[in-house]
Amino acid sequence: MISHASVVPVQRTSGHGVPEVEAVSAIERYREVVALAGESVERMRAADRARVRQLLERLAESQDRMAAVIDQEKLVKQVVAEHWEAVVKLLWDERWFTMTTVPVPDESVPPRDQGDYNTALDLAYRALEEAAQKRALFR
Repeated sequence: MISHASVVPVQRTSGHGVPEVEAVSAIERYREVVALAGESVERMRAADRARVRQLLERLAESQDRMAAVIDQEKLVKQVVAEHWEAVVKLLWDERWFTMTTVPVPDESVPPRDQGDYNTALDLAYRALEEAAQKRALFR
C-alpha cells in the first residue's frame, strides 16, 4: 500500500515538524500504485462474476416461469375450445340461439389469478349443462 508518503509536502513545512520519512523511489511508488490498481480490478471482476451468476439464475427462473405460463395458456385455450364445442352441441337444437365462433377474450376484465378465471369458466359451463338438463326434463 502507499504508507511511505507524507500527507504534508516538505515545501509547506520548511523542513520543520515533518517526521522523517523513508525515501521511496518512483519505481517502488509505481509498483505500489499498479498493485493497488490490480487488486481493485480483481475485486471488481470478482463482484462482476458474482453478479453475472445472480443474473443468470434470475434469467433461468424467469424463463421457467415463462414456459409455465405458455403451457398454462395453451391448456386454457384447449379447455375453452372444448367447452365451446360442448356448448354448441348443447344448444344446437335451440332455434332462437345463433351460433358464432368463439368470442374474443374480454380485455377489460380486471386482472386476477388464472385459477379464478378457470373456476368461473367451469361454473358457467356447469350451470349451462344443468339448465339444459332441466329444460330437457320439462319438454
